[in-house]
Amino acid sequence: MSIKVTIEDIDKRLSEYGHSAFVVTMTEEGKAKIVHSVISLEDDCLICSPGKGTLKNLADSSSVSLIFPPHSDDAYSMIIDGDGQILDSEKGSIKVKITGGVLHRPAAQSSNEGPKC
Repeated sequence: MSIKVTIEDIDKRLSEYGHSAFVVTMTEEGKAKIVHSVISLEDDCLICSPGKGTLKNLADSSSVSLIFPPHSDDAYSMIIDGDGQILDSEKGSIKVKITGGVLHRPAAQSSNEGPKC
């Protein structure tokens, strides 16, 4: 089950989840690049400085996802999708226009033994 997150409630959600998230982009080769960054809200866009590798990926695809981890094992994660735009290439900063978002619950475990590899 997921709960929709809209731009109208993103400020409230940031208060709940904090201003720290994993920023996910894709390399030209199709590999995920995941970095940790501090996030702020400005004019209905999320601003962060994930670094020059992320900026390089945005040259190929503007697709960005931000993952805010849960505060406990059974809590929801917040996942925000958006279109990224480079703000300052020297500082490695980007602006993400939100295109969608959800609070996502953990996947159910079939037993109490934990995941098997």
